[in-house]
Amino acid sequence: MVQVSLDTSFLISFADPGRANHAEAVDYFRHCLAQRIPMWLSTVAAGEFEVGQSVSDLPLQNFRIQPYNLPHAIRAVAFFRALRQDDAQPLEERRPVVINDLKIIAQAAEENIPVILTEDRNTLSKLAERLRVAGHLQVRVLLLTEGFTPGRLETPAQGEFPLPPPSV
Repeated sequence: MVQVSLDTSFLISFADPGRANHAEAVDYFRHCLAQRIPMWLSTVAAGEFEVGQSVSDLPLQNFRIQPYNLPHAIRAVAFFRALRQDDAQPLEERRPVVINDLKIIAQAAEENIPVILTEDRNTLSKLAERLRVAGHLQVRVLLLTEGFTPGRLETPAQGEFPLPPPSV
């Protein structure tokens, strides 16, 4: 079954009409509702969102809340260690902390959620791609910056042309 995890940057774009990718976030949200695709809201992402805006501003009734639990923590550390092995930076210069992006990725992996919707091209998507290329992860990341392409929810690796605007 297709399911999606929502990253903090997705939530921010969804909630703020002034953001560049607001329309794409709203389109994915509406598509998921119409197709009954479960949308998982990590408590990690909710906490990050709460820093700038109340999480109660989101349509929480449409999300499945995903607590961060021990299996998620163990998977996040495994990902952290896998990434650290590939890191050329000396150990003394690395910060030994599992960042929230890895926690969100680990939750999706542990719960077999195949897609993370995000706007984060710089951190979350790069971490996920490194883990995927190294064979540690099957979860795919869909970037809002690539436009609304609903077919990629079911086959995230496959590109698709964005839907044309409706003719009048």
